[in-house]
Amino acid sequence: MTSNETTDREGVLVWVDARESVIVRWAGGEAAIERRLSDVPPRRRSTGHVRHDPRTRHGGGGAAPHDAGEGRRIEHLNRFVDRIAAEVTEDDDILLIGSGQVRELVASRLREADLQAHRNRQLTVDPAGRLTDPQLVARLRAHLLASPERIAVG
Repeated sequence: MTSNETTDREGVLVWVDARESVIVRWAGGEAAIERRLSDVPPRRRSTGHVRHDPRTRHGGGGAAPHDAGEGRRIEHLNRFVDRIAAEVTEDDDILLIGSGQVRELVASRLREADLQAHRNRQLTVDPAGRLTDPQLVARLRAHLLASPERIAVG
């Protein structure tokens, strides 16, 4: 693709991880970039080996200490994913990229919404690390310029 190639197709690229999302919209031959920070608390890191009193009985009921904040984290993550899915309009051709679990959660929400609304929009999901703004725009342009996948019938 050369730098002067343009596309009339419109679409959106969403890069997402648990800390933020970047939404790149391509319309009228130009890109608009929006960033959304999340309020998802970070995962708690292990503190290493912890000595236990040998007289203490292990395996008691209730949540394990390392799981204490996980419910809150999942609640924030679900709200963040819902917010991202709501920002993508119904007609957008979507390229969803990012790392890990959050990308898959957003893809699942978008597929669910499309199924309920009987929509048939293109959703492409790919893994990707953190990219600069120009790299995100180039990735979306390349996606929009690529010929649509053909499905063989019969």
